[in-house]
Amino acid sequence: MRVLLLGSDTPIGYSLRAFVPPLQRHELISVPLEATRWTRQRHAKKLLKNAAADLILDARLITLIDRADALGPADIERSQWLGGIAGQLNCHYLLLSSCRVFSGQLSRPYRESDRVDANDELGSLLVEAENQLRELVDSIFVLRLGWVFSGRGPSAFNRILDRLRDGQTLRVSDNRRDCPVHSAEVARVAAGVIDQIGVGAPGRGLFHYGSQGDTGYFSFVEAAVACASQFARFGKSQELLVEDEAMPRVNRSLDCTQIRHQFGIQQRPWRDFVERAVRRYIQLYCEENRD
Repeated sequence: MRVLLLGSDTPIGYSLRAFVPPLQRHELISVPLEATRWTRQRHAKKLLKNAAADLILDARLITLIDRADALGPADIERSQWLGGIAGQLNCHYLLLSSCRVFSGQLSRPYRESDRVDANDELGSLLVEAENQLRELVDSIFVLRLGWVFSGRGPSAFNRILDRLRDGQTLRVSDNRRDCPVHSAEVARVAAGVIDQIGVGAPGRGLFHYGSQGDTGYFSFVEAAVACASQFARFGKSQELLVEDEAMPRVNRSLDCTQIRHQFGIQQRPWRDFVERAVRRYIQLYCEENRD
């Protein structure tokens, strides 16, 4: 299949570019994030027509919600343009969405059948994008992900390490729960879905994926600090980590049973990827501080 990757220079995009081409199953057409910030619908239409892709893999929104400049209404309008054009061209659409579509008020992991009830602007914009694309594209596959982390930035994970590197106190809490997923895991799962769509599996549906072992944010950051502490710049990071039990309870962990049953995709533990992410951050952003 010819796969048009929107957001090829994002952390997920880099992971997909490293994972997919060596398998030699699909042709990946890479489009960097900035090149998707179209000001006119005709610009998007020209790109999609020239690409002649069988499937659009949209990594824009999942990236923008984690950046300082954030997701905005213009990006949702661009999703509407993309959906309309994809519908006309009759190509598959794989949207990477997020657990942010949920408020986090449930005490159990969220299932695909649960009502989306985002109570913030970013989550509401994601809900709007999902709904628009479902109306416009017949073959729309929405993959909602847990909190995506990667050593490559900009990202919330990098901002955590930036703060610790600079000696600033970091207040986090296990009252906030999620099922973190490394960008390399996103690439593996997305590639698995594309493989099966390519051989005739249904290209329409809604699925959840997060790594095995939902966790609190304090526990996650504690694991990252344990890995980072071997580097001199992070030697005192443990002292900067403060657990704030006053933070409100928010649980955005995901039930991933459905994707396992229908696509045979197994979860892998998030802990297997923390050291990898920390080392990549060290390599890219503070190599001179390696012991």
